[in-house]
Parts: sequence; structure tokens; C-alpha cells
Amino acid sequence: MDIKDILGTGASYGKNRVGSGKTSDVSPGTAGDKASGATTSTDTVTLSGNAQLFSQAIREAQTAPDVRADRVAELKAQVESGTYQPDSRKIAEKLLLSEIDLLS
Repeated sequence: MDIKDILGTGASYGKNRVGSGKTSDVSPGTAGDKASGATTSTDTVTLSGNAQLFSQAIREAQTAPDVRADRVAELKAQVESGTYQPDSRKIAEKLLLSEIDLLS
């Protein structure tokens, strides 16, 4: 059995994404006849409130530190002093919830 062109013609679509860094040599007004007096219009895009909030959350998540130094210092002090007592029930619940999320 020969399977050819498994990706089909749709495989090239992923190459032309918005914001892929490709630029065009065509500037506004060069495609039309300048002598005709045609005016160029500009397109505008308005993002919804949810899209703006999502964009802000992404920016803040990218700039947030990976390690919470204050929490690490607090836990380290508890371990060194012998007062660290993890809640095994809470740990088990979170482990089970993460497994359930992975399965669904």
C-alpha cells in the first residue's frame, strides 16, 4: 500500500501565519493606478476587552519570575528550624486533581 502526499495540500498553510516575520514589498498605494485619484483606506482592528485582558496576562506571565524567592526563603527557614510540617492531605488532593486534569 502506497501512501503519498500524506500532508495533502493544506500543509503549506502553516507557513503563512500572521506575525510570522515575513514582509511584503508592496506598500500602500503602489498596487493601484496613482493617476486615477483613488484614495487609500486604512483598516483598523479593535480587540475585545477579553482579548486585551488575555494579552496583558500573557505579558505579565512572561515577565514574572519563575521562582518566588520570598516563599522559598520562608520554607527554607522552616526546614532548617525543624518546624516545616507539610499538609499531606492537601498534597494528595493536588496530586489527584492534576492527574484528573491530565486524563480529561
